Amino acid sequence: MSTASPRIGIDRFVDADWMEIAAAVVRGEATEDALRSRLAGDISGLQVQRKVVGILNRMWQPQDAPRREVAVEAAVLAIGGHADRVAAFEAVAVCAYPYFRQVAENLGRLLRLQGSCTAGEVHRRMFELHGKRTTIDQATSYCFKTMVSWGMVRRADDLRLVPADPLPLATPGRQLLNRVANLSRQSVSPMQATDPLLFPFRQS
Repeated sequence: MSTASPRIGIDRFVDADWMEIAAAVVRGEATEDALRSRLAGDISGLQVQRKVVGILNRMWQPQDAPRREVAVEAAVLAIGGHADRVAAFEAVAVCAYPYFRQVAENLGRLLRLQGSCTAGEVHRRMFELHGKRTTIDQATSYCFKTMVSWGMVRRADDLRLVPADPLPLATPGRQLLNRVANLSRQSVSPMQATDPLLFPFRQS
């Protein structure tokens, strides 16, 4: 277990529609003003708007070259169908936020083992990694809500987290997720089909 806590960062809900506009900004098909205008219409608090802008910028407008390349590739991938958008959104989130990656990994393992899980099961694993703090509880909940919006997972009637309909994962999406997993994990090992980050996708 790593002794260094990753930057939580993604401590607000991020709607799929906002991600699509942010990707369009990267492609030059929308302006940052258009994104800010949409956020102003969807979010009442100015401080929360600024935080969401910061989260989106960290994912889609990174400063370092490797992550910038990922963002550009993800923005192009997001033009495709639903499965491509899910892969693109997960890729930029994992690349920008190791905390998001850890939530997805723990959720993916539980879903593969059990078929469903409670939010509390993932919360407990994140508390084990980072301590039982309110910020950890809130950030994990925001990750769940974000993943539901993106179509990575859904909530059943009893509020358990269950897999969404498995999505086909084409080669470009798999290659992009492999690259960001290695960047985030500081690894060079190729992703296996059973990698927990691939839980939203159909097994090949």
